[in-house]
Amino acid sequence: MLTIAGCNNAVVVQLMSGPQTFEVSTSSVEVPAELQTDARIAEVPCPMGMCPSNDTLPLACMDGLCDPEPRTISAPVGDVVDFDVLLREASTILRFVDAIEVTRVQYRASPNSLNVDIPDIEIFWGPETAAGIDAPGVARLGVIPGLPAGTAQEGDMNIDAEGSARLSDHIVGVSRRVRFFARTSIDLEPGDPVPSGGATVTVNLTVRAIGRILD
Repeated sequence: MLTIAGCNNAVVVQLMSGPQTFEVSTSSVEVPAELQTDARIAEVPCPMGMCPSNDTLPLACMDGLCDPEPRTISAPVGDVVDFDVLLREASTILRFVDAIEVTRVQYRASPNSLNVDIPDIEIFWGPETAAGIDAPGVARLGVIPGLPAGTAQEGDMNIDAEGSARLSDHIVGVSRRVRFFARTSIDLEPGDPVPSGGATVTVNLTVRAIGRILD
């Protein structure tokens, strides 16, 4: 915790959320045996513009071959984050919270066993009651750069200014308890390896709370 006192009894408190973890896994992308050749996506021709009907892995005819359509992967990030708990250490000096700003989100992807590249990963926040990204009140907080197959990666997430502002308004005016979610996709091409493996990704939010010490 870092505390900075300013004029007019204003106080700025900098806190961290602590690690919030989620898994990026290819286990949800099933490739039927008839669409596999030597552990790769089969190059199935579609000369008439039609591909075999398949509910497991929908296909579209692209450049004369049946191309798997992108599959979306989503997951909760950690558990409920309670900003009252984060602010508890500062409770003796910070009586009223006027604004909360996410100033930085660090991420770390463990050395992973993915055999396919993962594109950018979107991070969302939502109210405690949200069950997923499509729930009311959920907004995008930022984007983690894509994960190359079989590598480790760390850095800072690109924060979405509008989503961050909405999060601040929610925490100050509605509820201090929020959830986070992650979403990405896997877009396979004919001839690509059949997807396997996964990676563990951890995010840690740095939060600046601005408040007053007045009773």
